Amino acid sequence: MSSVKPKILNERVEKCPYCGKEALHVIEALHEIPHFGPILLVTLKCSNCGYKHTSVSHVEQHAPLRIKIYVNSLEDLNIKIIRSPTATIRIPELGITIEPGPISQGEITTIEGYLLRVHEILKSLFNNKSHKDVIDKIEDTINGKVSFTFIIEDPFGNSAVIVQNRKKIKKETIPAEELKYIKYGDAVLEMKRGGTYGSKKKV
Repeated sequence: MSSVKPKILNERVEKCPYCGKEALHVIEALHEIPHFGPILLVTLKCSNCGYKHTSVSHVEQHAPLRIKIYVNSLEDLNIKIIRSPTATIRIPELGITIEPGPISQGEITTIEGYLLRVHEILKSLFNNKSHKDVIDKIEDTINGKVSFTFIIEDPFGNSAVIVQNRKKIKKETIPAEELKYIKYGDAVLEMKRGGTYGSKKKV
């Protein structure tokens, strides 16, 4: 993420929530992200059962932010996304919305990572015959055959994108009248098609 070495704030061992052993290694580190600022990265790893978890959060607060990324190549799928616990992800061309919940954790992943997650959820929800067109379109995006817009909406402005070509992204402040439409319910993946079809899955 950055050439600057992260500053370790705290290291400790706790009881693992899965196996119950005192084997959960917790590391809290402060990272400085260029053009963004400091983030707190917390990693959990159990040496007994292998449980892993990573959360990320910004240590500052900013104005409500919307980031649009125009994806039209395989290279674009590798763009890193720093998503705060309050951010909503939208891919309008695919009818995809991923909303935060009250216990949502921040994360660092790629655009491809989100597509693969959605693809896995869809295949678990539907059989290939009944929703083959939706699943095929997701697969086409993963293979770089479909251009689309990846949108991050964060009411606290704590999300960011790590990209070499800044022309790929557009940043704008979310107007106050739009903030009321950004939900804070359970963490949900919502799929819509043709304005009428919809399904929801907790993520």
